[in-house]
Amino acid sequence: MLGFVICRVVVSSKFGKVLVAIRDAEARTRFLGYRVEAYKLLVFTLSACMAGVAGALYVPQVGIINPSEFSPGNSIEAVIWVAVGGRGTLTGAVLGAVLVNYGKTYFTSGVLAPYWLFVLGGLFVAVTLLLPRGIVGTIHQRWREWRERRGAAARVPHATPRAAE
Repeated sequence: MLGFVICRVVVSSKFGKVLVAIRDAEARTRFLGYRVEAYKLLVFTLSACMAGVAGALYVPQVGIINPSEFSPGNSIEAVIWVAVGGRGTLTGAVLGAVLVNYGKTYFTSGVLAPYWLFVLGGLFVAVTLLLPRGIVGTIHQRWREWRERRGAAARVPHATPRAAE
């Protein structure tokens, strides 16, 4: 919860806007007078602190940490969470994590267990091809399009029928 609040404050503040500007056009942001290196250093430090806290909270949850916890499969799964939910949104990553972990719970029990990695790979390919912005990004895009269409329809004057000539 604290991480969510910190992320929300960082994203919606002036600091967050500068970070978005650095992501989109680093040279332009530097030209505007911002010290890009200082912002990057602060963000990397903040993310390292958040990762450290997450790791400290993870150990009591699972009881023991072994090298298999750091396998590439776990990292790939986290990337798929974000791809399914939607990049660039915190709610998208959370939604993706919930959906993918629910699917993992369903597919890793019973006879489907050996096929989980194939399902995960297929899910990633399907989301990349069909929903490139993820679930939340696609919903936001459709909502924007609907509002634009609705606004455009309200601005168009109604045509009056012409008298028969």
